[in-house]
Amino acid sequence: MTDRPGESMIRRLESATAPETLAGAPAFIAALRRDYLGYLVSLGLLNLGGLLLLPLATAYLSPAELGLYGLVETAHLQGVTFSLLGLKFAYLYYYAHIPADQRPAMFGTTLLLSGTASLLAGIVLWALFDTAAVMQRFDSAPLPQAWLMLPLMLTGATLTVLLTELRAARQVWLSGAIAILQLAVWLLLSILLVGHLGTGLPGLLLAQAAAGGLACIAAFACIARRLQFRWQPRLQWQLLRYGTPMMAGLVLRYSLDTLSRFLLAAFVSIEAAGIFMICMRVTLLFESLLALPFFMAWGGLVHHALRQSAAAVIVGRVTGIILVSSGLLVLIMLALQPWLFQLLAHAPMPDVAPLFSLLLLARAVQLVKSPLTSGILVTGRTGWSTTNSLLALVVFCLLCYPASRLWEAAGMAAALLVAQSLATAWLVAEAWRHCRPQLDSSSLLCAALGGGGAILALLPGYNPVMVALPLAAALAIALWMWRHSLRTVPDENGLS
Repeated sequence: MTDRPGESMIRRLESATAPETLAGAPAFIAALRRDYLGYLVSLGLLNLGGLLLLPLATAYLSPAELGLYGLVETAHLQGVTFSLLGLKFAYLYYYAHIPADQRPAMFGTTLLLSGTASLLAGIVLWALFDTAAVMQRFDSAPLPQAWLMLPLMLTGATLTVLLTELRAARQVWLSGAIAILQLAVWLLLSILLVGHLGTGLPGLLLAQAAAGGLACIAAFACIARRLQFRWQPRLQWQLLRYGTPMMAGLVLRYSLDTLSRFLLAAFVSIEAAGIFMICMRVTLLFESLLALPFFMAWGGLVHHALRQSAAAVIVGRVTGIILVSSGLLVLIMLALQPWLFQLLAHAPMPDVAPLFSLLLLARAVQLVKSPLTSGILVTGRTGWSTTNSLLALVVFCLLCYPASRLWEAAGMAAALLVAQSLATAWLVAEAWRHCRPQLDSSSLLCAALGGGGAILALLPGYNPVMVALPLAAALAIALWMWRHSLRTVPDENGLS
C-alpha cells in the first residue's frame, strides 16, 4: 500500500522518543537539548517575527501609532491567554497521566473550549479598541479596522492548542515546519501591505491574522487524524479545574506588561508607551534565542522528570544550564545594545539603556523562575499560580505610579522587575519544600555576573564597554563548566 503524497514527510517530522520512556538525568538533558534546538529553529524564529517587523513598524508608523500598536499587542496576548483558559497546562499535565487512547478526545475537547472562549474575547477587544471614549483615556485614537481583533483571537488560541499537542508528543520538527510557514507568510504579507500598499497598522494586523489562519489550516491537515470531538462533561471539568487557576495566574502575570503600557500612556504619554514597546520588542531576542525554546521544551518534559527518583538532580542540572545561559545572553545583549537598536529601530537610542537593561532583567527572572520552581508541580494543584501572580500584581500597583512619575518608562520597568522578583522568591520557597534542585555554585556566580552587568547599565555615563569584564568572567565560568561536564560520567540514576 503506497502513501498519499506528503504522508511520509509528515511521519518523519512526527518521529520522536515518547517522553514517558525517558529515564535518568542524562536522558532528560539529552532530550531537552534536542527539543530546545528544534524549538529554537521553529518557534524561536516565529517569535523573532515580532522583532523582524520592528524596522518596518518604526519606518512606517508614527510615534502615536507605535504606542497604539503596543497596546494592541499586549491586549492580544492577554486575550489569547484568557481564551486558552489554562488548557495548555492542563493538556500537558493530563497527557503525562492518562492512557494514550484517551488523548484524542482530550485534544478535541480542548479545541472546542478554547475556540469558544477566543470568540468571546475577540468581540470584547473589538468593542474596546473601536470605542473613542475608552481609547481617549489612554491618549489614543480608536484602532482602524478594530474587527481584526476577532480573527487574531481565534487563530492565536487555536494554533496554540494545535502546537501544544505537538509539544506534548515531542514532535518538534512538525511544529517547526508549521511555525516557519507562519513566519514566512507573516513577513511577506506585512512587507506587501505596509511597505508597498501603505496600509499602516491595520495592514500589520491583517498580515498577522492571515498568517495565523494559514498555519492553523496546515496544522489541522497534518494531525486531524488524532482528533476526536466528543461531549465529555467529566473531562471538560477536569481540564478546566486544573487549567483555570493557571489561566488566572498567567493573565495576572501578563497584566503587568499590559498595565505597564496602558498606564504609561495614561500617566506619561502614548509616545512613552511606544518607546516601552520598542525596548520590549528588542528584548524579544532574549525570548526567541533562549526563553521561548526552553519553555516549550521543558514544559513537555517536566511532568515526566518530576516522576523520576532523580528529580532533584534533573531539575538542578536544568536550572544550572539556564542560569549560565541567561547570564551570558544578558551580558552579550547589553554589550551589543547600540548596534541592536541601530539595526532594529534606526537609531542607537543610548538614553534608553536603563529601560532596556531593566526589561532584559525582567525577562531573565521569568526564565529562571521556571526550572527553579518546578517542584511546585509535584502537588498536582494549581492555585499557587493565581496567588503568586496576584502578589506580583499588588507589588507592581503599589510601585508603578510613583516610579513612573519619577523615571517615566524606566520607572515602570523597575516596578515590573521588583514585582516579578519578589513573586519568584516567594514561589521558590514554596517549591523547594517539594523538590529542591541540586545547584552548582558556578552557575549562580554566572547569573550574578549577568545581573551585575545589568546594574552597570543604570549608572550615569554608562558605556557598553563596561560590561566587557563581567562578560569575560561569565564566559570563562561557562567554558570551565562545559569542560567539567565532559569529564563527568553520570550513573544510571543521574548522579555523578
